[in-house]
Amino acid sequence: MLESLGVPLLANHWKVVLGSAISWHLLFLLGRWASERYIKQYKTWDRMRKMDWGIRFSSFLNAIIVCSLSYPILIDPKMYNNKLWGYTQYAGDVNAIILGYFIWDIYVSLQMGDPGFIVHGLSAFLVYFLCFKPFIMYYGAVFIMYELSTPFLNIHWMCDKLGRTGSMVQLVNGIILLIVFFVARIVVGLYFSVELYVAMYNEFEKIPLHLVIAYSSLNLVLNALNIFWFYKMVDSVRRRFAPGGKTQQYGESGNSGFSSSKKGVKKRE
Repeated sequence: MLESLGVPLLANHWKVVLGSAISWHLLFLLGRWASERYIKQYKTWDRMRKMDWGIRFSSFLNAIIVCSLSYPILIDPKMYNNKLWGYTQYAGDVNAIILGYFIWDIYVSLQMGDPGFIVHGLSAFLVYFLCFKPFIMYYGAVFIMYELSTPFLNIHWMCDKLGRTGSMVQLVNGIILLIVFFVARIVVGLYFSVELYVAMYNEFEKIPLHLVIAYSSLNLVLNALNIFWFYKMVDSVRRRFAPGGKTQQYGESGNSGFSSSKKGVKKRE
């Protein structure tokens, strides 16, 4: 069946995908269990905020783990010299871990009930699902480096929930967040997106049309979201720390994001 879907190599990694999805949910439950016992504010929160906190706990760990695991792929000569079609067992396992995370992400996004988060999760899922042809596993490792901004995004949100809004800790973290987000998602993200488009153009006749369409459109959507989210983040930080400005609440829902108001634009990694 996997071969008919165009992802035959997933047969070698489906156990890793399943184990990954289960592991992220167990970490989510662990985060909620620990918070119930050690964070005094936790008991005063409603169900959705408690769930949000657990999601952020998992996404914080996910960002650190998957970025660390992906780095060796970027410097592996076998992958670097064959960025479109390169494959190793290690690269497949790392992409399977990432795929498992986004399966879990879709599940919790459905529970949170935000269409934007669901679309983001589904888009990322397709990116890492289709790479098991194999196709662009190298770029999968590149684009997961977007997650370098997630820990800082979550710390910013947690400062709000733990009564540290407007503190020096939040200010310094916010500056680091903007720098890392801009470099990882805008500068590096756009550079490698263009490189991917050029690589696909150069080997257009060898690539199935559905992969060209899928990765071209998904890449455009995700880059547009990154640019939009960065604008909202800059505006939110400016308003938060400007004299007489309104306090902007980062991440009222989602696993690692921000919002300019509870019903406003919200972003999640």
